Amino acid sequence: MNKLLIGDINTSKTLYLEEDTTLIIEKYKGYLSIVAKNDIQVFINVLFSDIRIKYSTVHNTRVYVFAIDSSVSFDIDLLKDDILFNYYYSNINIKDNDYNININHLGNNITSKITNHGINTTDSKLSYVINTVVPKNYTRINTNQDSKIITLKDNNSTIKPNLLIDNDDIEANHSAYIGRFKEDNIFYLMTRGISRDDATVLLVRSFLIGGMDISFEEREIILKQINEYWR
Repeated sequence: MNKLLIGDINTSKTLYLEEDTTLIIEKYKGYLSIVAKNDIQVFINVLFSDIRIKYSTVHNTRVYVFAIDSSVSFDIDLLKDDILFNYYYSNINIKDNDYNININHLGNNITSKITNHGINTTDSKLSYVINTVVPKNYTRINTNQDSKIITLKDNNSTIKPNLLIDNDDIEANHSAYIGRFKEDNIFYLMTRGISRDDATVLLVRSFLIGGMDISFEEREIILKQINEYWR
């Protein structure tokens, strides 16, 4: 496992990753290019940054991103046939922030699963734009988007799930939800003797990291930040 820390201001970097990597990005404003050289897993923790990331690979890849109060633009190029790509993004929003992702399927028989989960803790703006792109030259693509934003105060959030498909031989799906945690879920936990506040904490943790197949150390990083920033 490789661990990298990036904290420069107003700069650009290129990373070539050959092994599973934990990447910590803090107070960074600029462009980051990531090239995956093997079948790897990448965990990216983004803190108080305004960043554009370019990720390209010809290998099966799992990318997990957890962001705190950051604007993130993510361009993903899947550059070969038969790639399996699993991507999970979650964030806690405090100030106005935008999150934009483009998933470019540039091969045949690619399967991609894209999950985006955010919690907007204030009345600030949180905008998601998710673009799944399949040019007409590529076929047998199976792609799925699942995007949700939980609002803890008045809603000032948007989700734009876009499927930009130029071929009929494609299976593409998307879903989008903005709202609060369902009262039925909170009530169920409360009937087990859990207080309302503790029930909400459990739902927050599950919502933000439940779909991440990450290490114990990486989970602890997220849990510590949830405890500090989520409300």
